[in-house]
Parts: sequence; C-alpha cells; structure tokens
Amino acid sequence: MINIREIHGLELPRARGAYLEDAPESIWSNSNYVLEPKLDGTRESLQIGSQESLMIGRNRENFLKGVQNAGNFQIHQHPVFSRIACPVLDGTLLDGELTMSFTQDGEYDELTRIRQKEGIFVGYTVWQAIFYKGMDVRELPDSERRKLADDAISELGNPHIRLIDRYPATKEKLKEIWNTGGEGAIAKDSSASMKIGQRTQTDWFKLKTQNTVDAFVTGVTEGKSGGSGINGIKPQKNGTASTFTVSMMDNRGRLMPVAKVKNLPDQVQLDGFKNFRNYKFKVIEMRVSGWNGKSFRWARFMRFREDKNPSDCRFEEQIGQK
Repeated sequence: MINIREIHGLELPRARGAYLEDAPESIWSNSNYVLEPKLDGTRESLQIGSQESLMIGRNRENFLKGVQNAGNFQIHQHPVFSRIACPVLDGTLLDGELTMSFTQDGEYDELTRIRQKEGIFVGYTVWQAIFYKGMDVRELPDSERRKLADDAISELGNPHIRLIDRYPATKEKLKEIWNTGGEGAIAKDSSASMKIGQRTQTDWFKLKTQNTVDAFVTGVTEGKSGGSGINGIKPQKNGTASTFTVSMMDNRGRLMPVAKVKNLPDQVQLDGFKNFRNYKFKVIEMRVSGWNGKSFRWARFMRFREDKNPSDCRFEEQIGQK
C-alpha cells in the first residue's frame, strides 16, 4: 500500500499555542472562526485503502501494524481497527485523534476504561480530510475538508469513528468547554486552506486555561537522546532530568502524585537527575490546563516557590482552579 504521507513528505498540521488572555481578537470578531474541543488522545492520521489501512502518528510509525503484531491479544480485531478498509475511499487520508490505548496484555488501559465508564467516546475522532479518494484537498477551505471527512465517515459506517464536534467561536463556549472538564479547544478559520509546507497553521490556535497550581517534587525521569526508536535505533539515557514528578497532599494527609512537569530550566535539566536530592520536596509553581481526573494536563514549570512547604500544597484547596 502506498503511504501518502511518506510520498508527499507530509507532516500533520499543528496549532499555535495560546492562552485565552493572549489569543488574537480576530478569533472572536471573525465569524469564520470555530471552536473544536481539544481531546486528550494520540494524534494519528488514517489512510484508507481498498484492502487495508494505515494509521500513522507524528513519528510516522504505523499504529495498525503495531497492534497486528501484538502477540496473542489480537488488538487489531477491535472494531475501530477491523472495519476501515473501503474500496470506494481508496486514497483517502484523514487527520484526527485516537482516544484509546492499551496495556501490554492487549486490554484497555486505565484512562480508556475511565472514559468508557464516564460515557466518553472511545475510538478515532476525525478533524479533517487531507486527501480524498486520491485527490489532494489541502487547498480547499477547512469547512469543505470537514465535509469530505464527514462523507468518508458515513461511507465507513464504523461507530468507533466519528467527526469532531464544532461550535461558533465565542468566549462563553470556550469557558463552557473548560467548566465541563474539557482540556481546551482548537480555534480554526473555517474559510482557510491548509498552509502547504508549513507545519504550524497560522490560523489554528490551541486555546488553554492559564491556571497555576503549586506542588512539590517527589520524583524525576531521566532524559534520553541519540535515537528515535525507529528501525531499532533506541534513545539512550543521558543523565539529565527530563521531567519532575510532583505531588500534593490529599484530604487525609497522604502523598498524591498529580503531574509530570516539563519545561524545566536548563540548569535544572543538567543537574536535576544527578543531584535529585537537592530538588526533592521543593515546591514548584506550574502552569496547567485542567484536571483529567487523574493528573493535571500540560504541566509546565514556572518557578520554584522557596516561600512554600510541601504541607502548603493541598489538593482540595487547588482543584477548584482546574
């Protein structure tokens, strides 16, 4: 099967990050702008063929091939994967997000089971068509690419594949998404074409909350470098600090891990793993984008709070800021 993304050197488009306070006013004043809820999943493109299909992530590895080689557990027989070949749609490339993942035993992981229990959609959510029946549609307006994606989904008839919800762009709707536990939203100009050769789309904005919370350092993840994991070339641990695990105290006074903090200062990255004892139990102020029931999303380092102690970091006092 010909890999469209490989032939065209096609990277999946991404949005510019922006907090509500920094978002361009044109999002709210231009009636062409729409909001799509941001999902907490894995970015994947889905190329539909007549006999088989490809699901390719950012690293260009074929997810479907991976699950087909997953031992005795036959993940590929799950309906989201087994009913996506379609001769009528041969050469169609969809862009979207996979909101399901598995343990090594081939079972749904904990987060996927939580989604199911709470009635949250588990499967593949489509944003747009990039190719349609072999035709490059990137220069069509976003609204037309969305319509083609909807046509493809209807043709497939797979209940585990759906079109992303879409709303007129208003600050009220964005706040409603946040207040109902959403991770954020992507604002898009529905009249704009894709910027070919430009990975970051200038008229896509990833809108996030600008909440800050305090938590204390309880763990460290060692960084890796020197490989991508593709073709057997594995990254090697390099002695740096990639992330800090941070925790709060729950209402019974027990330690509760709440996030892995990224974007550590350069000096902390260089020193934080080898001399972790110097950082353990330090309080960090971090910027987050909501609580998903298990951890804070998009935790980013802001500063150390030398004026605070771990006992000041109580979960129930800060979860209201989600």
